[in-house]
Amino acid sequence: MDERTQKRDLVLAPSEYAYMQDVTKGIIKTYTGPTVINPTAQERPVLFNTQKKRFEGCTLEQAVQQSPIAPEGYYLVVKNPSVKGDHPVAGGVYPSPDLHVGRKINITGPCDFALWPGQIVKLVQGHHLRSNQYLLVRVYNEDEARGNWRKAVVKPAAAEAGAPETVGAPPPTLRVPSDLTVGKLLIIKGTDVSFYIPPTGVGVVPDEGGQVYVRDALTLERLEYCILVDQNGKKRYERGPQVVFPEPTETFITKDGHRKFRALELNEIQGLHIKVIAPYEEAGRRYKEGDEIFITGKETAIYFPREEHSLVRYDGKDKHFAVAVPAGEARYVMNRKSGEIRMTLGPAMLLPNPTDEVIVRRVLTDKECMTWYPGNDEALAYNRSLRQVAMHAPTTRAGVVSEGDYERSQRRGGQQKQGALAASVAMEGSSVSKDSAAMMGDVLERGSNFTQPRTLVFNTKYEGVPSVNVYVGYAVMVIDKKGHRRVEQGPKNILLQYDETLEVIELSTGKPKSTDRLILTVFLRVLNNKVGDICEVETSDHVRVRLTYSLRVNFEGDPDRWFEVENYVKFLCDHVRSVLKGAVKRHSIEQFYAGSVDLLRDIILGKSSDKGERAGMKFHENGMHVTDVEVLAVEIDDQRIAALLAEAQHEAVESNITLLRANRGLEVTRRKEEIARQEAEAKTATLKRKAELEVEETASKLRTVLAGIGAEIAQHDERKKAAEAKNAGVDVEHKAQLERDRAVAVFKQEVQKSEQAIRLAALEADAQNAIKRFQAAQAGFSEALLAASNNELLVKVADAMSVQHFIGGKTLTDVVDRIFAGTPLAGLMERVKDRVTSNGGARLSPPPATPSK
Repeated sequence: MDERTQKRDLVLAPSEYAYMQDVTKGIIKTYTGPTVINPTAQERPVLFNTQKKRFEGCTLEQAVQQSPIAPEGYYLVVKNPSVKGDHPVAGGVYPSPDLHVGRKINITGPCDFALWPGQIVKLVQGHHLRSNQYLLVRVYNEDEARGNWRKAVVKPAAAEAGAPETVGAPPPTLRVPSDLTVGKLLIIKGTDVSFYIPPTGVGVVPDEGGQVYVRDALTLERLEYCILVDQNGKKRYERGPQVVFPEPTETFITKDGHRKFRALELNEIQGLHIKVIAPYEEAGRRYKEGDEIFITGKETAIYFPREEHSLVRYDGKDKHFAVAVPAGEARYVMNRKSGEIRMTLGPAMLLPNPTDEVIVRRVLTDKECMTWYPGNDEALAYNRSLRQVAMHAPTTRAGVVSEGDYERSQRRGGQQKQGALAASVAMEGSSVSKDSAAMMGDVLERGSNFTQPRTLVFNTKYEGVPSVNVYVGYAVMVIDKKGHRRVEQGPKNILLQYDETLEVIELSTGKPKSTDRLILTVFLRVLNNKVGDICEVETSDHVRVRLTYSLRVNFEGDPDRWFEVENYVKFLCDHVRSVLKGAVKRHSIEQFYAGSVDLLRDIILGKSSDKGERAGMKFHENGMHVTDVEVLAVEIDDQRIAALLAEAQHEAVESNITLLRANRGLEVTRRKEEIARQEAEAKTATLKRKAELEVEETASKLRTVLAGIGAEIAQHDERKKAAEAKNAGVDVEHKAQLERDRAVAVFKQEVQKSEQAIRLAALEADAQNAIKRFQAAQAGFSEALLAASNNELLVKVADAMSVQHFIGGKTLTDVVDRIFAGTPLAGLMERVKDRVTSNGGARLSPPPATPSK
């Protein structure tokens, strides 16, 4: 066990750091070396998983991390930098600071520092640029890019020889671009900068693989060009020699992985069919959109594509070649616009203008072939094939077959091998280049099929030069009367001169091969030739065996030696028989019969090498090479010996089957026992896991109950604190209310005192008035009272004379009238009132009421 693990502490060396998390608070601290970490029970080591963006627990040893180091010429891309822009200082412990989450900065080396928890760093080597290289950079923070643009580490590229130098001018890369919006792509060219480290706010965009930052510009040599296409679809054509840097939104057009292409070299017998797709002017001539031109090597020896041109490609072919018309022959040329057909006599190199002309062939009827070329089956088949072409490939050229139609028919008919027709096909040269990779740029594909109207097929004369069609894998020997000889291999069409003929060879037939019946032919099968034969051999124990086999033969080396042996079949079979008889004689019948196929292959082809290849049997006399042998049958003439061998073989097979069954039973028993052990182990593990889960569940329930009790206690305390705070508020409000009620009561008391004083003054005034009234009415009133003899009248008088009636505003006269109404004193009271009126001229009325507040 490691020493640091036993002591439960961790020693950090310089340039090392580790994270420790307080499990009670979740705070993560950064320890930087050199230092010693003594973790407590509340701390655990953690690592920041940059993929999942989360902290994960680990061991103390795993928590040790190497500080990022950027040497000179490198820089660090730091994500989630500190708000203060600082880093943990060596030899200390620091809590996690606030981070700019989601931002990133570039720090140029040399430097090394520990990372705050949550930071991600990437070490990138500074970008060295050659003159034919560039960087693609993207702005991800406009403010940072604009403020730090001149802080980029830039080494200007050395000026080329002969290039003028601008004294005091900063490199183009140091000039702050006007447009630095987020997502803006910029090109850093190697012609301006030889070394570059981006500032904060700018990032270098890697290639599609994400590993390479420096991109190669395209170096064009002479006779080379490239095509760039922008995001808006506009194409740009550039010619060499130069170094081509794409714009940020441009990409190179590639074909088969190549970005640059060779210009087309034309001579006087070659041309290109061009369609004008945009108007332009050149050499004083105006070209309109839709014009078609034919460019040959006479006016343009080297052709570079341009954006106004589109190549017209017929059936996948770009370049048009002239057709050689030998002396004594001719070709038909048809005007595509007028339908006129003219004849061109040889010798000549015919290069028709495809915008107006096309080479055609004339078709003969069967009657014309039989009368013009009696007994010539090839001419008859040839013209019949042309009629098939006209039927299956109808065009607007009624009555004729174009070269393109004929070539398309040859591609379809190449799989059917139409005999003598194929012999005449290779005589005709193609008038259009098949090198479709020679041209890049805009290409217009044109078909040539349409619904054929009712037409007549014209005829023409078939060339009378005899020709021989040599198929694939065959060869013929051509000899002339002068003794010259040559070998022609297929696939090829041979035009025979007047004094030329073909060498005849003989082939043995039958099994075994013999010369009783020979085949005479001029064609020699040189590839994948198969020769079958039968050979009787005798083993060392005098048992005769009959072998049936097939040999695969190729002819190699100098073709002139292939025809040196007149009957190569007899020569091959005789030699193989001799070799087999001598080799089998050295083996017993049991040995030979058990491995007859491998033994025969070793005898004829030789031993197999480490790579599984065999040398084969070679014949230096005529270049024959036996590459394979197929053993078809091995038959023993003696039936008794054959039966004994079969019985022995059956016994061996039976023994092998018995052993195989026993082994299978043993394997089944082993598997059953192993399965039983695994089942028992699985059940034990299941019971153990269930017990662990029950313990964990019980602990979890206990923690839940304790947490609930703690929550209730905390809730009760909080409620108590809330009630106390509420009561304190109510007390304050109650005291304020009492003060307000006291102030109101005092005010009301003062108002009541004022009103009481006013009432007393009023009552006093009323009493004085009443006294005066009683004095005025005393004489008559006394008499009336003496006359009243019942107590009821006195009660009414007392009631009517109460102070309340006077205060209520009633006059004395009204009160008297009310009291004595209906009584015997009513008349007396009327007389009293009359006398009072006549004496004073005034009525008895109470004083005016004093208004109250």
